[in-house]
Amino acid sequence: MSPRAGKREGGHDGAAVRKLVAVGAGKGGSGVSMFAANLAMFLAQIGKKVALVDANLAEAGLHAWLGLPRPERTVADVLHGRVARAEDALVETRVGGLMFLAGSDDPLLCARAAAADLERLARGIREIDVDFVVVDLPAGLHDLTLGLFADADLPIAVTSATPDSVESTYRLIRGAFLHALVRASRDDGRSFELLDAMIARPGRPPAAREVAAALEGAGSPLSFEAARLAGALHPLLVVNQTKVKSDLQLGDAMVSAAARWMGLTPRFLGSLEWDDNVWLSLRRGQPLVIDYAQTRACKDLERLVRRLLGQDMQDLLAPAPMPQPTENQNLYELLEIYPGASDEEVRRALKRVRDDFGAGSLAVRGACTEAERADYQRRSEEAHARLLDPARRRQYDRQTFPEGFPRPKAEGARAEAAGAKRRAASREPEVVVGGDQIMDGPFLGRLRREKGIELADISARAKISVTYLKAIEEERFPDLPAPVYVRGYVTELARYLKVDPGRAVRDFMNRLESSRRRRGKV
Repeated sequence: MSPRAGKREGGHDGAAVRKLVAVGAGKGGSGVSMFAANLAMFLAQIGKKVALVDANLAEAGLHAWLGLPRPERTVADVLHGRVARAEDALVETRVGGLMFLAGSDDPLLCARAAAADLERLARGIREIDVDFVVVDLPAGLHDLTLGLFADADLPIAVTSATPDSVESTYRLIRGAFLHALVRASRDDGRSFELLDAMIARPGRPPAAREVAAALEGAGSPLSFEAARLAGALHPLLVVNQTKVKSDLQLGDAMVSAAARWMGLTPRFLGSLEWDDNVWLSLRRGQPLVIDYAQTRACKDLERLVRRLLGQDMQDLLAPAPMPQPTENQNLYELLEIYPGASDEEVRRALKRVRDDFGAGSLAVRGACTEAERADYQRRSEEAHARLLDPARRRQYDRQTFPEGFPRPKAEGARAEAAGAKRRAASREPEVVVGGDQIMDGPFLGRLRREKGIELADISARAKISVTYLKAIEEERFPDLPAPVYVRGYVTELARYLKVDPGRAVRDFMNRLESSRRRRGKV
């Protein structure tokens, strides 16, 4: 079955479009079950008809995140054909509009399952008649995992900021591409053998552009399918359990690394901050988004769901050309900036390269060899030096762009459009700055979200911890440092949001001082 073939126009109400959302990870412990369960509950709470599926054949556990005992009917009944349809094995949950298909805990089920049985299960999952089918995929590179991930309308890869998790995430993304391509080659014995030989060779699996080039060199028509798949498969990355600033930058760095060295183009959906309430909700059997709705983790989840449903997500998931390899990129492409970028933007770009792709960087684990990483850093250093030399830059620009720079991307217009779309998705009223407006923390937070600005962007520019920025927006006064520092932070935040820093500092500090008086701090 080809990717996205499970979609159909006209949902249960005649208006929706069914979407398959596959949530996976290369290894266990990354937070896949937590994310899948709470994503499904959020979607149900905003009025969608949702089926949550635990596709684990031997390690069922998703029911615990719903606060449910494991139902008697499971995916094993679908796999063996004991029910006519997967929908017949669904059970109700405490969330209206959310149905659940439990996983199996038979340790030998996967080993005994025939390919036809696995295809029956995958087909049954795809055909559940709801708005969203959210699937918690088994960890690793099982055929069931790779097939559903490659076929999903919204494939989501959850990772954490650890070397093994990052490396396994790249394996999942690369594996889904190769799995889909091998599946497409089954009627072409020559192409199948070529692919099998490339995948089976020792060392790192081949990059997408390497596969496409080899197929083209062999005269295989499958080379076009390889290029199409590489441009159409856009896994959405979620970085879970972030603790420090570098964790917040990991998602964007992984997107860049995958495009540069794997020839694939994931998209960064967002990150989830470390929160002990996640563990507490599981321990007590109380769903996070219902019983812990005001926690940091829950608010982060809500932000990701809103972005997932936003109109800009369609643009992000549109087919794109296969990225150029490093050696074919011009100086601006190496630094991932546009022609005509300012000197300050050139400097920031090199700093990002050093931070994201320096020796020992998390983002390169499993994406490239050390030699490839060092070569890219060397090329970036050279590009930086040449672009900051006015005479050499003018000469380079004339040689590289004899007819002038390509039409610049409307970054500002796109950012403003994205902000408007996020406002519509979040259902928050547009922020109006009037003369009597109190510029407290929640106001600054709403204004930031309206403008489509991420806290990580402000943190990187203003050199303020994301933890402090969130504490300002949520007015968690005990988590803030001494007032002299808070004044500076609020000033920088207001300047970034283009509102009067004096008013913002006055209003926020008044609330801070009132809070401290109430707590006996002043």
